[in-house]
Amino acid sequence: MSSKADFTDEEWTAITDAPLEVMVTMFTAGQHGPISTIKESSAGAHAITQPGNRGAASALIAEIVPVAESKQARHDAGHPHGASIDEVIAACLAKLKPAARALAKASDEERTELGGWLVDIAVAVAKAAKGVTDTERETVGQIAAIFGVPSPEL
Repeated sequence: MSSKADFTDEEWTAITDAPLEVMVTMFTAGQHGPISTIKESSAGAHAITQPGNRGAASALIAEIVPVAESKQARHDAGHPHGASIDEVIAACLAKLKPAARALAKASDEERTELGGWLVDIAVAVAKAAKGVTDTERETVGQIAAIFGVPSPEL
């Protein structure tokens, strides 16, 4: 089973940043009001801190969660900028690719389970507000593709 020790510092940072990057990406795709944003934040935080049984990836996720929920991680996630929503989403998705590359060091089962967890975070955020938009569906699909897991039906 993989652990923090199997990754470089840069890879580990990319992996531990991924859960919050998924949330930021989905916030951007959602374009909802302040109440929806609170609901989305709560749903995303719950999906991060309560990942459930993730099989072979459970131990690795247990190492990721405390880092991902730290104040420093929330600060580092930042606020994406761009000329259009599509550009911002593209920039957010690009930030996930280093984590996907780093996870090549993990077993196939760990990659699949961890990728599924990240997609579940995206789905939780998308479903938290009133209705799922086409942009959110598409963004969840892109996140699933980055991590090489099936895209869920929304």
